[in-house]
Amino acid sequence: MRNTWVKELNRVLWLVGVAVAIGWPAGLLWPLLACATSGYIIWNLFQLKRIHDWLLGSDGKQNPPEALGLWGDICDKIYFLQKEQRKAQAQLEAEVAYLRSSFASLSDAVVMISRNNTLTWSNDAARRNLGLRYPDDYDQPLRNFLRDPAFISYYESGQYEQGVEIRAPVDNERVLWMQITRFGQGNRLLFARDITDVHKLEQMRRDFVSNVSHELRTPLTVISGYIDNFSMFVDKLPALERPLQQMAQHAKRMEILLRDLLELSRLETLPNEMHRTVVSLSNLSSLVVEEARASLPAGQQRHITLDAEAMVEVFGQQTELHSALLNLVVNACKYTVDNGSIQVHCWKDDDGAHFSVTDDGVGIDPLQIPRLTERFYRVDRSRSMDTGGTGLGLAIVKRILQRHEAELEITSALGKGSCFSCHFPSHRLAPSTAQDVAV
Repeated sequence: MRNTWVKELNRVLWLVGVAVAIGWPAGLLWPLLACATSGYIIWNLFQLKRIHDWLLGSDGKQNPPEALGLWGDICDKIYFLQKEQRKAQAQLEAEVAYLRSSFASLSDAVVMISRNNTLTWSNDAARRNLGLRYPDDYDQPLRNFLRDPAFISYYESGQYEQGVEIRAPVDNERVLWMQITRFGQGNRLLFARDITDVHKLEQMRRDFVSNVSHELRTPLTVISGYIDNFSMFVDKLPALERPLQQMAQHAKRMEILLRDLLELSRLETLPNEMHRTVVSLSNLSSLVVEEARASLPAGQQRHITLDAEAMVEVFGQQTELHSALLNLVVNACKYTVDNGSIQVHCWKDDDGAHFSVTDDGVGIDPLQIPRLTERFYRVDRSRSMDTGGTGLGLAIVKRILQRHEAELEITSALGKGSCFSCHFPSHRLAPSTAQDVAV
């Protein structure tokens, strides 16, 4: 390109030199210079018109017009860029076609959404599950078809790590699990899976657990009553002392298990809602620490320290939050050796309200932490039997925190203790607490 500019400059200088050489002796210098300049301009305009006509009149596949010098290089460069653009476009179209053909074969609904929140493509499953009809619905706003408030809130939040569960627009009896992922420049992919059968099975499981738990309470009460009566005459039947103690112990464990099962079933059936009751986490922290100290077996001791800021208040359900916080502190006591240390901390900041329990107990293998909140999961079954654990405590804690839009964070290392933290979002802070944080 640099050589072309030099050649073009030489061509201009040559033209001017000829005009001067002829016009100076003849006394026609300026007229010839004007003619040379006009001719050069006309020639450049002619070349420009040819390129203009080529760009407007072709689809980019026709060869560029023949031109000399700078204009020839410009035509060649434009033609090269057109070829590269056609190649990139063809590759992109092939990838989109492959993507669409792959999505078309899925049983899950797939919808492509543009940056302008309009539909650009959907597969056949989207017709069955969402009522979409591509290409009839092309470039239509998404909200024209999916009006469920839960989905709209999820879509507009921009936080797509977790999915959302809604009723199918085409059939209110069906349940869909929907999740969005981003791709390209502001585009999004919407996936919708029919989980009606899974939802029914989960509901059946909940109903079964709830019904069985209720049905077992009466016979368990009768059994416990007879065990208590027999225990009154154990001095006359010393051979039955040991069996009766074991029966009473296991009856007590079963009673605790049924209580936890009923509590978990109750929490799972209740809808999540924003409670407007103000609950003081500061006062609850003090209360659960005192209760945890009182629950320690005779002869055992734990050094429990409390560091709670004043006026840490959140909107919530006090009974549920009391149960969750007490569960965490009592768990720390159970899995900390005698004379071990436990620190309970309650504070607030710009992110919300926080409650943590840190111990120097046996610790947990980090690989097992993701499963701790599963029902009946125990890290050490033999130790859980000794401490009377049911394997439901952390599942109940997690469910209570979910109902309060809070998160449970667990960090631990074997032999170094554990830390269980509850994080409540800032919009859960009571007005007085929020004002303190703002200041």
